[in-house]
Amino acid sequence: MNENKQFDDASKDRSEHIKLARWLHDLLAKSSQDTTNLSTIAGGDESESELLLGGDYHPRFYQQLPDFIMALLRNDPRATIHYAPLLYHLAGCNICHSAYLELYDALRHAAEVGDNEPVIDYGSRPLASIPAVTLVNLCQFLIGQAEAVLRQARRDHIDGEAYARSLLQWAMRVSAQITQSSQRVKALRDLVRVATITEGPHSPGEQVQAARSYSPLIGAGGSRRGKVLRRADVPVRSAETPAEQAIILLQSSPLEGSITQHEDTLELHLQDLDEKLRGQHLIISVPLGSLIEPVRWIGGNPRAIRTIVPVDKDGRIVTPLGQTDLRLNNPDERNLLEVMFLRLEVRPAG
Repeated sequence: MNENKQFDDASKDRSEHIKLARWLHDLLAKSSQDTTNLSTIAGGDESESELLLGGDYHPRFYQQLPDFIMALLRNDPRATIHYAPLLYHLAGCNICHSAYLELYDALRHAAEVGDNEPVIDYGSRPLASIPAVTLVNLCQFLIGQAEAVLRQARRDHIDGEAYARSLLQWAMRVSAQITQSSQRVKALRDLVRVATITEGPHSPGEQVQAARSYSPLIGAGGSRRGKVLRRADVPVRSAETPAEQAIILLQSSPLEGSITQHEDTLELHLQDLDEKLRGQHLIISVPLGSLIEPVRWIGGNPRAIRTIVPVDKDGRIVTPLGQTDLRLNNPDERNLLEVMFLRLEVRPAG
């Protein structure tokens, strides 16, 4: 009789716990949906980021999964306490919970096999041998991940600059291996926007409007056997530039410009500048100039390079930007430099 009563009590307790667990799961799922709806209604940067990366993308929790799983596999008694916020999140997020299950299976297999399975060296595969579509997707993923890290860091009031910077650097280096110009443009579509997220809006007194903003004609300025590689709509280089010299062509419709190299020095060539800029020194800004830092910029700051001469009466100017060991006549190095100049802004020195 007592045994039956104890069994009935235990069964009743278990039933109550199941009900409580189901209620908590439904509550968390409903709260998550409400939060997503509110973010969509509110708009702004946060909802734009979620639309770009997916509303259920939670990098702060996702990055904890491998360490949490390894703690469970090692039977760490403090795992559930140390990772309590993650457990709470997994109860209400189906996406992260599915990722947890997949990672758990993979890591459990790796832990069980250990050193018993021989390691096969398949050798390394150069990035240039990987299909362009794969490299494009990789670049877009790295840039998207960097954006997620920066926005999450801003929400949580932590520093995510170093991690985001390393992701953007990888994206730039991978993109340099994409030989098809249209694919490279696609891969780098959001690079400048993400790299300048942390700058934020300036106060009216601090904001300085660029007089001109130039961007490179991706893949249009290389040279081979003395002939210029360019698209049909790209104008022929100026007479001052030798036909065999590799350059980076710039455009700010309808104006044109270029970047050439003389030994270690990168030189900026602009022409037909506005009347109001003539006779003035300029400030050149290269927003991506500090990401990889292969260039020793004039003045030390790629966002504030002062021209050594003023714009002449015809609207032309030639001025050094900095020194580098990279070479424009090396295709891979030229591609990397081209990425760095995805945006080049010009304003009067004042």
